[in-house]
Amino acid sequence: MINCENAFQITYVPDSDTAQRMLREGLVKAVVLIPEGFDTSLSENSKVVITVTLDNTDPLSAAAIGPEITQASQRLSSLIQTSTTGGSIVDVDLENLYRTFLYVEFMAPGTFIQSVMFVSIIAGGVQLVTDKERGIIEGYLVTPLRTDEIIIGILLAGVIKALISAITLFFLAIIVVGVRPMSIWPTLDPAAIILTMFTLFLTSLGLIAMMTAYAVRFSSGDIYRVSSFPINLTLYYTSGAIYPLDGFPTWMKEISVINPETYAVHALRVLMYSAGGGFAAVGGDFAFLGVFTGVMVALSMITFRRGL
Repeated sequence: MINCENAFQITYVPDSDTAQRMLREGLVKAVVLIPEGFDTSLSENSKVVITVTLDNTDPLSAAAIGPEITQASQRLSSLIQTSTTGGSIVDVDLENLYRTFLYVEFMAPGTFIQSVMFVSIIAGGVQLVTDKERGIIEGYLVTPLRTDEIIIGILLAGVIKALISAITLFFLAIIVVGVRPMSIWPTLDPAAIILTMFTLFLTSLGLIAMMTAYAVRFSSGDIYRVSSFPINLTLYYTSGAIYPLDGFPTWMKEISVINPETYAVHALRVLMYSAGGGFAAVGGDFAFLGVFTGVMVALSMITFRRGL
């Protein structure tokens, strides 16, 4: 009688265990458990309680889903009481899957990726263009090093800088802001920490290779800087770093599908905050980031050879 599909994308699963697993892995935003005998209880004018478990690591989505479902249950109760002589009431029991999460914790993974992107623009592009202007790159080319070895050295140097920036920001977020990753707090989860570091490494290498390939074609640092920051903002705002992807308009969702930062932010958010955040939950993110990084590294090597 109440169509919630206008507000939500609903997935039906056969049992609550499957639904809870999907919720812990970040595949859904909430689980709505309709009790057995729901129709019978309504026909007998009994009170029915629907349990809604929210993934509150995304506080914006949780704040939207809870009131919407509560309002739908109230409308359903009103319709039943109007159409029958009974007094059946459909009540909603809202519960959070995790502890209380702040919005700043929701933003934290995107902020780490943003720091990586800033370093990528500088270490992967500004420094390269500056070295070209000063003739330093030509000095590299007269050494016994092969071109591939030179570009690999440039990329790895940028990755080290990006990791230092992201890890420093990570600890500042914990100490100053009060971010509490479940991989560290209250107990250490070595597997989640390793996967988090791997996510940062893979993302850093891919973004730095992308900006290096982009910067090779420029002979002026000013033109490169002016043109690179719109790329940064486009990737950041369509990555889900500051707002859930489900709330995006269609054109932004289409960009987010091919945005590497989308997959990096999702992987970090799952690994940092989700109790079920193992490799299976982020395997798709790693697959995309792996392909993206491989393509960007190969592209940076090709453009480096042809552009110098």
